[in-house]
Amino acid sequence: MISLKAVVPRTGILMCLTISLVIPSALGQKVKVEFDPEADFSHIRHYEWRTHPVFEKNPQLQETYAVAIQLVMSAGNAQLMKQGLQPVDSSPDVFVTFFVQAQPGQSVNIVDIGPWWNYGYGWYAPPTWTTTEIDSFLSGMLVMDIVDARTSKLLWRAYCSDKIRDMSKRDKNITAATRKALQKFPPKQK
Repeated sequence: MISLKAVVPRTGILMCLTISLVIPSALGQKVKVEFDPEADFSHIRHYEWRTHPVFEKNPQLQETYAVAIQLVMSAGNAQLMKQGLQPVDSSPDVFVTFFVQAQPGQSVNIVDIGPWWNYGYGWYAPPTWTTTEIDSFLSGMLVMDIVDARTSKLLWRAYCSDKIRDMSKRDKNITAATRKALQKFPPKQK
């Protein structure tokens, strides 16, 4: 039986570890969409942005997330217009509203560093060292709703979540989440 430790050199193991840390962050953004299967999305041509009720009741949240709000609206306008919808100031077919939130988070990883061989017995085993890595991030959430302007009935909702590790890229994260969500509007109906 061949041991993996004997086949893969130390640099190969380090490369695998590095790739395993990079890929989840690139694929970490999740978007889930729900919609009313009975709704007719074919008549929707015009939309209007509406302030989310949470922001209406808590103006301090609007101030806190002012940059995110502008980013979502900008990316939302670009994506909706790309799909043929037009923004209007009165008599829209649908209202588009959203809520954003970010919470600080941390994950702790304990990594054993030591010899890549394992042939010791009892008290004579080679030494190993342990390091603790703390990963700080913001856990971001975006909920987008599209509501029928005539009936106030919820037609479509997207839940977006992501971990933002690099604050200098948070604008890209918010824009990408908005774009991914609205690419799924109107939904494919059977």
